[in-house]
Order: sequence, then structure tokens, then C-alpha cells
Amino acid sequence: MWRSKMLILCCIWTAFLVSSSQQQQINIGAFFYDDEMELEIEFVAVVNSLNGPEMEQPFTMNPLIKRLKREDNSVSMQEQACDLIDNGVAAIFGPSSKAASDIVALVCNSTGIPHIEFDVSDEEHVEEKPNHEMTINLYPSQVILSKAYADIVQNYGWRKFTIVYDADDVKAQARLQDLLQLREVHNDVVRVRKFSRGDDYRVMWKSIRGERRVVLDCDPDMVVELLNSSSEFGLTGQFNHIFLTNLDTYSDHLEELSADNETFAVNITAARLLLTTESQPMYLRNYGSVIQRENVVSEENNEAIRTLLHDLLADGVQLFSYAWRNASYFYPDRMQVPRMNCDFAASGGRPWQMGRYLMRLMKGTSGVNSAIFRTSNMQFDEDGQRINFNIEIYDPLDGIGIAIWDTKGQINQLNVDAKVQKKIVYRVATRIGPPYFTENITAIELNMTGNAIYMGYAVDLIEAIAKEVNFEYVFVPVADQQYGKQDKDTKQWNGIIGEIINNDAHMGICDLTITQARRTAVDFTVPFMQLGVSILAYKSPHKEKSVYAYLEPFGGEVWIWILISVFVMSFLKVIIARIAKTEWENPHPCDRDPEVLENNWHLHNTFWLTIASIMTAGCDILPRSPQVRMFEATWWIFAIIIANSYTANLAAFLTNSNMKGSIGSLKDLSGQKAIKFGTILGGSTYNLLADSNETVYRLAFNLMKQDDTYPYTKGNPEGVERVRKNRGDYMFLMETTTLEYYEQQHCDLRSVGEKFGEKHYAIAVPFGAEYRSNLSVAILRLSERGELYKMKQRWWINPDRSCFEEPDASETQDMTFEELRGIFYTLYVGIFIAYVIGITEFMVYVQQVALEERLTVKMAFIKEIKFVLCVWNNKKPIMAGTPVASVRSGEKSLDCTPKSARRIVLGRSAEEMRELTPMESKGSMDGVEHQEEVGEEAAVVEARV
Repeated sequence: MWRSKMLILCCIWTAFLVSSSQQQQINIGAFFYDDEMELEIEFVAVVNSLNGPEMEQPFTMNPLIKRLKREDNSVSMQEQACDLIDNGVAAIFGPSSKAASDIVALVCNSTGIPHIEFDVSDEEHVEEKPNHEMTINLYPSQVILSKAYADIVQNYGWRKFTIVYDADDVKAQARLQDLLQLREVHNDVVRVRKFSRGDDYRVMWKSIRGERRVVLDCDPDMVVELLNSSSEFGLTGQFNHIFLTNLDTYSDHLEELSADNETFAVNITAARLLLTTESQPMYLRNYGSVIQRENVVSEENNEAIRTLLHDLLADGVQLFSYAWRNASYFYPDRMQVPRMNCDFAASGGRPWQMGRYLMRLMKGTSGVNSAIFRTSNMQFDEDGQRINFNIEIYDPLDGIGIAIWDTKGQINQLNVDAKVQKKIVYRVATRIGPPYFTENITAIELNMTGNAIYMGYAVDLIEAIAKEVNFEYVFVPVADQQYGKQDKDTKQWNGIIGEIINNDAHMGICDLTITQARRTAVDFTVPFMQLGVSILAYKSPHKEKSVYAYLEPFGGEVWIWILISVFVMSFLKVIIARIAKTEWENPHPCDRDPEVLENNWHLHNTFWLTIASIMTAGCDILPRSPQVRMFEATWWIFAIIIANSYTANLAAFLTNSNMKGSIGSLKDLSGQKAIKFGTILGGSTYNLLADSNETVYRLAFNLMKQDDTYPYTKGNPEGVERVRKNRGDYMFLMETTTLEYYEQQHCDLRSVGEKFGEKHYAIAVPFGAEYRSNLSVAILRLSERGELYKMKQRWWINPDRSCFEEPDASETQDMTFEELRGIFYTLYVGIFIAYVIGITEFMVYVQQVALEERLTVKMAFIKEIKFVLCVWNNKKPIMAGTPVASVRSGEKSLDCTPKSARRIVLGRSAEEMRELTPMESKGSMDGVEHQEEVGEEAAVVEARV
């Protein structure tokens, strides 16, 4: 009896101990297809890892797995789902997106069992949302994922690109909807191409040949084949860019692309969900995985490749375990395994209430304890869609992260120093055109090759930038010698812009202007030169001034009339002076009773006064009578007007060079039709006039368009040659910097008017080129150091220029000897004539001295020339018996002889004087002696003074 009681007590105690130590067991179901064995293994491994040791977990999860086949329909899936619910599962995972029906979600919604998806699902419509209240999806929302792709492309700076996606993927348009919307706005910039698995992909790539930016959306197993087929169309060359949108792209072996193809140099970036940096759990070591440590992402090379679905499935199990643990803490007595079946729910039974509570807990997860999840930032909206996650932009070839996108639209760059840069030789497109880029004839003759055979401003600029940025380059002159113009029909670009768009060059430099049309095709660095547009005109060569340039203020007939007026006025003044009584005056003022009167206005004096008046010079004798004064005043008025008119016009005629003409601006040029003008066809100046709404610009463009002589040219050299050839009948509109260069090279060219239409030269690069910022920084540094100015001075200033510099018409210019030499020559001729007359008279005088003093002509010449050279002696003695002495004695006798003893008869010669009576002769001699005495006294007085 006692033993029986003890046995019963032991059984009860054992039963109590067993019941107290037994953990709560939770059944969870999952759907996997036959080819998803890796996912099934992952699911079991995660569940076992979370269960852990029996004594450490309050509950254990028991996985119940249903395997599906491709041919299973919705009825079969519904039966298996109901079977799981009959077995008391607390949650159902899956199936993947291979399922064509949402029947599992509908069953879970009617029974209240949480349904957890880990693969991309179809976009729900508003009317479908009440049927999916018990479904939560860990895969990123397609709407937000589409926004992420648009943000990434915008961050690249892509303005022109092509979207390529699989036409058989029904979910592709949802992922790319934001990018596809850009095509509706910019159809000429954003293109779309579709393909199907098994097609000849070359047909598709050929249709977008030359495209530099491609957004490719396809399954990872198709990437290698697609990109290999694009190589022959130039889509995998240097600085082409391909963006892979599939989040599982890293699961394929893209390194095969660069290994098998030496010319494969395209820049590939891809997107994937950012993983946490925490160490992996033990169960993850059985599979390959992508791990990020210190901003560097690497891939473990295990036998199996871990995909995004593995991580999302693991996070789903972790999320459910986390929610059940929290629910058990708040409601320990109610968290029991559900007892539910599909028939009960279908008959109107009440669904599992704690299932809805678990859904609220899982939807309420907002980054709390996110370290337990493989994918960071776990957050859902009320519809169960994942709205918070991070996208990592990475290089799939090197496995290195580049940047991270978040749902706020921010993109943060990672440590890009770890990215290995490929050795690239940049191709620089340019065109032949001085002074920017020309061939070096000396280098060509020396058989030099490469960049050494070119010279110019652009060559020096690229060389200086290359030293700043540290890159190698090679010049590629374009074959058509065009800057870049888009064909209106084919929409294709030619010239330098076309080379960049077609991936034949990495940058373009010359006198390439930044225009709005070109900015839609390529990108530009900061400007390296600022300029405008001006008018190039012909300038007549400078002609040497004539010796008679000082006579130009008056015409030849005016000078003749002035000379005639001088002679006629001189004769008329003699006549009017002789008939004027007042002009006859006493030759000896001290003689109050003169016997004769003299008139000073003979031809010698009148001619001198006439000339002195017109030359604004003074004169010792002046008229006395009213009529002569009136006559002289009238002549003075005429002389003043003539003199002032000549003076006013003299400076203008001596300093005037070539006439500037009536063209002083574009307005003047467009307001006339005599002078033709033009510009480069399709160039920036052409577009400025064609696209502007300015009245003057439109008028100028219409005049060029209506010109029958075709005013346009293919380049600046042709326009310059045309201006020189037409000699003023043609003008050329060109950029001021190039115009300044040609002005330095040719003396017969000049600039007309102020510059208009401000422009900038810059280096053209492809859209999204990573090196654009480095080029801009280098240009700014060169500008700050003054290197750009030195380069321009070197190639613009012509040291051998010897052109005549025209004076500025707005400023008073100094006259040169060339302009005034005629006046000097006139002075020299007048002095020469005066000396010829003086020397002739002197030689006659020397001969007379030689006869009177009985000397030889040579002795007399030496004697007289010595006296002439003694410039300090101003008194010359009069020798008795000399002709001079006799003449002067006679003059003195006339001055001081008493009135009673002299008779002066004007006009008598020396022979008539000899016939006078002795008394008259004696009187004359007395007068002479008296005059000599007076002369001596005057000399003494003068010496004293």
C-alpha cells in the first residue's frame, strides 16, 4: 500500500517536472518550389538557429514545408495552405513571385494567420487591399524602389539615356515607372527598348548605337549575354555607363565580361539592398554572402551564392520570432497555437485574433533593434509594404560600394579611394583652326608623331590641365572640321559634339561655345575664356602723306583764287593809295616847307602788307586815309576767315587716315543693303541671331537669309579671306577673341562697333563624366595663377606686327613729321631762295668793293666774309670813295641841308645832278659837310648811351 502510494506520488512529480520543463512549440509553414532548394535550406537553418538550446528559449518553431511545382494551380495551392492551417501554423511564409496567384494571401486573410512574403509582388490596387490585410512583404516597395532608381540616375547627371528592360517581366514597368515617366516628357532624350529572352539582342543594341548611358533591367543570368552582344556596337567602350537595376545582380559572375573581352571598359554600376555590417550568424557560413566592412563590400567565394531572397527570408523569420516574443511578454496566456481551419473561416467563423495582433507588431517595426536583421532599416506601412530601406550603389566587377541611397532621396558617397581606377588615355576631339589648334610644320618635317605635331592655345591648355589632374591624352582632330550641329531630320550631331556623343572622344576643346542646344547633348566644364561677337571689316592700307599734305585743307582752285586775290589787292591798293591825298606825306618831318611829297604805297610795300595780313603778321607802315583803311579792313576780314578756316581744317586733314565709314554697330549694318555680311553656318553666332527675339538680331539674320550671294562660310578663315578679298563690300560676324587674333595677323582688318552677345568657351565632356569636376577645378587654378592670360598673350600677340596704328578719332593726337614735312620743306625752300638772292647780291657787292679799293675779287671776298662772320660787330665803317659811302653821303645831305640851300627833285639821276650850277653843287657839298658833323655828334651820343 505504501509502495503503491509512493509510486503514484513519483509519477505525479515526474509528470509535473516534465510539464514544467516542456517548451511551447509553434508551427510555421512555408511554400517553396522544387527549384528553390537553397531557400528551403535557408529557412530551416534560420529556424534552427533561432530555436537555439532548449533551456534558453521560451518557445521553439517547428517548420512545416510545402513543396510546389510549376504546374500547380491556385486550387492546389489553396488546398496545401488549408492543410497548413489545419496543422495549427501561426504564420505562413511564401510562396515566391513564381506563383501566379495570391490565393495564399486570401486564405491567410480569411483565417487571421499572418502571411509573410519575401519576394517582389504585384502592385496592389485599392480594391485589393482589404483582401491582403494579413500580408506583409519584406521586399522593397516597387513605388519607392522606382523613386530610388530615378534619384540615382539624376545624381549621375544623366540627361540623355536609354531604358532597356525585359518585355516578359510584368513587374519591370512598376520598378521603372519614374524613369519611364521621363520619357513622356523628354521623348527625344529618354529612349526605351524592350527585349525578350532568346531574341537576337544585337538588333536591339544596333537601334541605340552610340548611346552612352543605358539603364538595364533584367535577370542576373542574362546580364553577361546581353552586354557581350553590345560590344560590337561600341556600348562597352571607355566611359560608357550602364546602370543595372536588378537587386540580385551581384549573384552573377560579371567578372567574366572583362576577362574574356580586352576592349571591355564600360563603367558598370548596380544597385542592391544594403546589408548590415554585423557579423554573420553561424548558419550563414554554409552559403556565399556579400559582406560590407568599413565601406568596402566583398563577396565570399563559397560554393553556393547567397541571393537577396535568402536575406529577406531570414529577416522574415527573425521578424516573426521577434513579434511572437513581444506578444508573449504582454499576453502570455493568450499566445497559444491557433486552432483554425479553412472550413470554419468560410462558414463565417471568427479568425484568429492574436494573428492580427502579431501583424500590428510586425508592421510597427521601425528600425528598432535593426541589428538583428540582415537588411537595414526595417519599416512597413499600414498595407504591409516595406517603405524604409537603403540601396547601395556598387561596382559589380570589383565588388566595391560607391554610394548609399536612403528613402529621403539622399545619396552619400562611400570611400571611393578603394576603387581601382583603370589606366585610361583620354581622347581629346578638336578641329584645326588658329590660334587654338594648328599643325606644327617643323615637327612634321622632323617626322615627329602624336601630340608633338600640334600646337596652339588648346594644346597648351590641355597640357597644363593634364599636369594638374595627372592624366594622359591624345588629340583627335574631327574629320568634318565642324564644331557640332544637330541635323533637324536625323537628330544626329556632327563635329566635336558628335564625336563625344558617339563615344569616339572623352572631351572636346577649341573655340567651342557653350550653347543651350549643345548643353542638351553634352556637358561643359567651367569656362576658360569669355568673349562676345563683333564685326570684322576691311581696313584700307595706310598711305604715306603727300609732301603737299598741308595744302589739303583748301582745294587747288581755292589756292589759285587766294594768289590772284593777293596780287589784285596789291595793285588795287597802290591805285587807291595814290588817289588818296592823305597818303602823300612829307619825307622829312623837320622840313615844314617840303618841295616834294612821297607815297609809301608802292608795289613793294602793298604786296608785303597784303601777305603780312593774310599770314597774321605785323607791318611797320599802315594806311592813313579813310578809303585805304576801309579797303585794308575789308581785306583783313577776308584774311582772318581764310587763316582760321585753314587752321581749323589743317589738323583734321593731317591726322585723318582711312575713313571709318557709316557702319558703327550691328544696327547700322542691318539698316543698309550696300555692304553684305555673314557668319559661320550653324555656328554659335548663327544660332544667336536665328534664335533671338531681339529686333536687331532678327533683322540681321533675315538680311543674311535673303542675300543671293550666300553670305555664310564653313569656318573663320574663309570669312576672313572673304573680307579681305571684297575690300569693304563684305563684313563678317565673328567672335571677338578670334577677331583679335586675325587683326594681329593682318594689317588690313579692323573691328567695327562694340561686342554683343556674351559667350563663353569651355571644354565639352559627356554627361555624367566623373572627370568633369577635376577639369573645372584645374581651369580655375590656372586662371587664379594667371596662366590662362599668359597663354592667350602668347598666341594672340604677334611680335612681328608692323602695321600702322590708326589714331583714335575721339582723342587729340600728336602730329608726326610725316604729316607736317611739307611745311618744313616749304620753309627750307624759302630759306634757300632767300640765301640765293642774298649771296648773289653779296657777290655783286664784293666785286664793286674790289673795283673801288683796287683789290682782287678774292681779297675783297675774304675781307668782306671775315667781317660777316664777326657777328658781334654791328657797325661797319664807310670808306671814302666807295659807292656805299657816296650813296650814304648823298642821303645825309638830303636829310640835314637847310631848306634855303637845297633843292630836291624826285626822280633825277646822277648824270642830271652833275649838270647842276656850281652854286647848287657848292650848296650840296656844304650840306654834306654839315651832315657829316651832325653824324659824328650823333655817333658820340650813341656811344655814350
